[in-house]
Amino acid sequence: MKFIQDRFTSMLEVKKSKFYASLFPLQSLEDVTLYLQECKKAYPEARHHCYAYIFLEEREGFLQEQKKQSDDGEPAKTAGAPILQRLERKELKNVLCVVSRIFGGTLLGTGGLSRAYGDAAEQVLSEAQLLERKEGKEIRLSIPYTLLGRLEYDFQEMGIRVLEKNYTDRVELLLQMEEEQYLSLEKHIGEYGQEVVFLAIKNSRWYTS
Repeated sequence: MKFIQDRFTSMLEVKKSKFYASLFPLQSLEDVTLYLQECKKAYPEARHHCYAYIFLEEREGFLQEQKKQSDDGEPAKTAGAPILQRLERKELKNVLCVVSRIFGGTLLGTGGLSRAYGDAAEQVLSEAQLLERKEGKEIRLSIPYTLLGRLEYDFQEMGIRVLEKNYTDRVELLLQMEEEQYLSLEKHIGEYGQEVVFLAIKNSRWYTS
């Protein structure tokens, strides 16, 4: 699965018609209406604001995928469908793509429209930074100063990230790791006995390119 965290825009011109493609990250389905309103304000000359989205809704630990496409007055299946196809090819989730069309005076036909909307979506996707979502845990530890260098080296070797270091009479470390690394960490830390204290643990999610 791929995700985006920023907005991206591009413009494609086909026979003097301009296709403004906008790509948005979705936190909820309510965002769709807000972003569509933004596009209508940004391109008031556009008569069609066609779109597609894919959204993963999480409920009680289960994921439910929702998809929708809209031709917004264009001939059926000439706009929303090709936009959605481009999102699916990239395996994108939690994303909305809106293509706003300003008519240039030349009719493109159904085949031409379908290609133009698909190409506009493809263009903005090619400019977007696509990210992978990681699931794991954040662990806060308290350790003595004498173990800091050794444990930092161990964490680096294990691929565990140190997000924070706080210095008091001891050192507090905030670590981030993937789910499968947690058991290895727990076993490794156990070798130090009571010198290393677990202060907190929580689920974590982050994105990498």
